[in-house]
Amino acid sequence: MCDDVSVTTPQATRVARPLERRSNAPAVWRALIGIALLVGAGVLALQRWGTDDLPGWLMPLLLFLASLGLTWSPLDGAFGQDARRLDVQGLFRRDDWLRLLVGFTLGIVALGWFATWEYTESVALRSVVASVVIVLGIALMLAPWWLRLIRQVSIERTERIREHERAEIAAHLHDSVLQTLTLIRARAEDPDAVSRLARAQERDLRAYLYADRPDPSDSVATALKDAIADVEDSQSVVIEAITVGDAPLTENLRAAVAATREATANAARHGIGPISVYAEVTATEVEIYVRDGGPGFDPATIPEDRLGIRQSIIGRIERHHGHAAVQSAPGSRTEVSITVPKED
Repeated sequence: MCDDVSVTTPQATRVARPLERRSNAPAVWRALIGIALLVGAGVLALQRWGTDDLPGWLMPLLLFLASLGLTWSPLDGAFGQDARRLDVQGLFRRDDWLRLLVGFTLGIVALGWFATWEYTESVALRSVVASVVIVLGIALMLAPWWLRLIRQVSIERTERIREHERAEIAAHLHDSVLQTLTLIRARAEDPDAVSRLARAQERDLRAYLYADRPDPSDSVATALKDAIADVEDSQSVVIEAITVGDAPLTENLRAAVAATREATANAARHGIGPISVYAEVTATEVEIYVRDGGPGFDPATIPEDRLGIRQSIIGRIERHHGHAAVQSAPGSRTEVSITVPKED
């Protein structure tokens, strides 16, 4: 039989103290009040010793500086750790209200003291100067509060704009992306349909994210992308398109876009992937290349009644002072090259 052994666990020592919220606000107002009181005491001492050469505005100024320190001091704790966000509860503490009351009282006394200073015999001049000083003094005492209020209103407006943008994005995702995902799940057994839906949704998202997308009537690059997108949707194929440069859409470039659409549709109907379109806009002309992966054909054997290549591509480009060529052979890939000047 073994004796019971009692094990005493020493009390765990606390390695961390509870988090405390410390105010990082600078105590400038304390230094300001201290300096004002020290200077005031020195001035009073000089006056007691018989020095009467001190300017009459000095004591009101010192008293006003002390009032500014007391008036602005509640702002130290009212904004907590983030100076942009107001902690309203910090404004209703008794010591803060006391400092505000004393500060405004000292400020009014200082301004009144200055107003009674007879530095000139002109009553009109003293009235004008006193009025200006009083208005500026009150504005200076209230300035930090007005600035904080304006800043807070600006922050709230920014937050409302962000909330509106979030709501718009959520609505768009619900109306487009989620609906497309539902269709993809319903057609999971049809790879072509899934690919077509995914490509269409990709274009929709790109157009939504880049709202500054140029209008197709003013941009040959945008017109080309829209034409290729239409072929993708109608023929259920995936086409890789690369466009370098851009230019305003002229009659020549509209013909190039139409010919590219026809060449891409032919590649989708008669060729196999991958299908690619490369377009480059130079200073004087536009070069476009449409390629597929085969199986190729002999351009010389095209029947006379097949007008797709002869009229819709080659003939259209030549009528706009350009050049189009079809390079292909049985068992190889097909490439259609289109070159048109930007202007007639």
